[in-house]
Amino acid sequence: MMKINDKISSILIHIVLILFSLLAIYPVFIMVAGSLKTATELSANASGFPIAPTLENYVRLFNFDSGLIVRTFSNSIFVAAAYSGLTVIIASLAGFAFAKYKFFGRDILFVMLLITMMIPAELNMTPLYLMFSKMHWLNTYKVQIFPGIANVFALFLMRQYMVTIPDSLIEAARIDGARDFKIFYRIIMPISMPSISALAILQFLSKWNEILYPKIMLTKKEIMPIMIILPTLNELDSARSVPWELVLTGCTLVTVPIIIVFLIFQDKFLSSVTLGAVKG
Repeated sequence: MMKINDKISSILIHIVLILFSLLAIYPVFIMVAGSLKTATELSANASGFPIAPTLENYVRLFNFDSGLIVRTFSNSIFVAAAYSGLTVIIASLAGFAFAKYKFFGRDILFVMLLITMMIPAELNMTPLYLMFSKMHWLNTYKVQIFPGIANVFALFLMRQYMVTIPDSLIEAARIDGARDFKIFYRIIMPISMPSISALAILQFLSKWNEILYPKIMLTKKEIMPIMIILPTLNELDSARSVPWELVLTGCTLVTVPIIIVFLIFQDKFLSSVTLGAVKG
């Protein structure tokens, strides 16, 4: 009787999980399917499978404003990749220092850095704009990449992970004659790959989806990220209505890099999520 009840409970749990999964996937299906429909079919069949799939929307999107979408898409990939890479490097170095080195005021400094996370990012926009205006960084790639690479959340994540690495490994490496930097990239970095992968995904995603900051700092379309251009999608023949088929196509396009990044780092990312869930 107990086994039957367990099987029934398992079946009910799986049914609920499948239903919630379908609810989560359905908007993505509408987005992808809508990108393969013409404007006429989309208005008549917004939520179903495309009857006559076409790639015409992608051609129109790539030709939008003399290829502006392609340029801004490339900008987003370059900025997000550079930002994520630099953030991971700096956070790993700082996390290693805070986790494995003892120096005066270490804990106080770490707490002070964590307190800065309580300040809303929007409050920094005005002083940052004034500062970068005087530095002549506005409308450049520099203003999109370098501010924020010293990320406190990233430092916190890496520091908390590296604290769990046994000090005996570092001491053994020092006995073998390894210097600090060699210990960092030959021992600490490989062990920290689950945390590094999770951080890379999170930072890439945050920079890829960023809208407010680049909207304030940039006015030149040719160096803007694609997220700023997507809301402006409109054509001469669609002046009185929103071309939803192009909007859905653009949304599909900007989703692809995120999926690719996740697929590349998924094993390490999932291992970082489940780290510590099982003891022994």
